[in-house]
Amino acid sequence: MNPQTTRVVVFLVLVLMVIASAGFAALVRVGDRVAGRPLKKSWLARVSFTLLGLGAACFGYALFIEADWLEVTRVTVETDKWPAGKKLRIAHLSDLHVERPTRAMSRLAEVLRDENIDLIVFTGDSINRADAAPLFRSTLGGLPARLGRVAVRGNHDVHFWGKIDLFGGGIATELMSDAPLLLENGSLAICGAPFWALEGVPGCLSKAPAGALVMFVYHSPDLVESLAPAPDLYLAGHTHGGQVALPFYGALITMSNFDKRYEAGRYQVGKTMLYVTRGIGFEPHLPRVRFFARPEVTLIDLVGTLEPL
Repeated sequence: MNPQTTRVVVFLVLVLMVIASAGFAALVRVGDRVAGRPLKKSWLARVSFTLLGLGAACFGYALFIEADWLEVTRVTVETDKWPAGKKLRIAHLSDLHVERPTRAMSRLAEVLRDENIDLIVFTGDSINRADAAPLFRSTLGGLPARLGRVAVRGNHDVHFWGKIDLFGGGIATELMSDAPLLLENGSLAICGAPFWALEGVPGCLSKAPAGALVMFVYHSPDLVESLAPAPDLYLAGHTHGGQVALPFYGALITMSNFDKRYEAGRYQVGKTMLYVTRGIGFEPHLPRVRFFARPEVTLIDLVGTLEPL
């Protein structure tokens, strides 16, 4: 059993133990009441009922509040490859897992309309059902950006929705790692690949113009320690920040080969700045809950620092 599965099993066992102890305490109290004996107020009963109440409150919060409570994270990345004063704002979103309209998706559109976005980057896992493709396309295609939108397919997109047109017709430029996409007069070179389709990645990175800021787009963070040549910026999703995380500990499960090393947020890996966004949607066939892992859209400001000679 791998560490991520073990953590989930242990967590579920602890939850079941609390529920069982609360049930036992309740049965004892019912028995005392039926028999006419004084009600027992043991420490076990008090602790069990308290934990059961807290658990119910946490589940309600995860289901009705945090699940749709979009967080806007702002990150600044400085680069000496661009002259001082040059700026570009990227909206990084991932893991929409669209099934139906949600408050978080509506809030996403509202936020980006007011942020003067230059480029939208989607790092995969678009839908959970085939009939949700039109909603996904209208949502992504309706997000404004001066330079347009780029996207890669995540593991769900590749495995289940490979025959569905997710990005065609101007919705987004799908990155296939045959050659870098050059923007801003060649000062920004973008490589990306569908999940597991990695054959062309080294060649794409090698073809980036000298002096360009190189960005790599992939669904998961699992390539960050092996890419050569290393990009300046790597954007990923996939982990959902655990979707359910614990205070002071973080994600219980990430589905990443690195386990918790790159579970969510910003990391510096050699010369590469990696950002792993928590995404917006939910894994299919699981409860639509988030706990200490709010849905997230990340606004990344690339800022030039090179002073003229």
